[in-house]
Amino acid sequence: MAMVQREDLDDEIIRLLTQDSRMSYREIAKTLNISHVSVSSRIKAMEDQGRITGYTTVINPDTQRYYPLCLRISAESGSDLSEIGGKVADYEEISVVLRVSGKCELLALAMCPDRENAIRLLDEIGAIEGIEKAESHVVLETIKLGGKKLKP
Repeated sequence: MAMVQREDLDDEIIRLLTQDSRMSYREIAKTLNISHVSVSSRIKAMEDQGRITGYTTVINPDTQRYYPLCLRISAESGSDLSEIGGKVADYEEISVVLRVSGKCELLALAMCPDRENAIRLLDEIGAIEGIEKAESHVVLETIKLGGKKLKP
């Protein structure tokens, strides 16, 4: 194996962890043909740098009876979008919040246990100070989530 640059090695480690966050350091090391000590030190460094901020489980909402909901949120003129996004992210049901360009400034993905909770969440988010409009879109099918393709 040719000498791999540190950034390329980090990218490969992240790629492997994205595919399977339970992959052991030894498995990663074997795949990349490096020592498990190198893997451990690179992962620790990336965590310290904030490149890796956590490890998670991807749940298929179709098999867990979740009511997934996409939210498009527009803010009032002059509102602090990052602050509003932080308030939206505080809700337990919200799994993703993105600040985007265009007519809506924030996109969010919620995993609600049922329709009633989705309606409550939308009402509460719509009442956050600085939000002009929050519209929901029911997710009809989840094809890929958290980097994992859920449908063939």
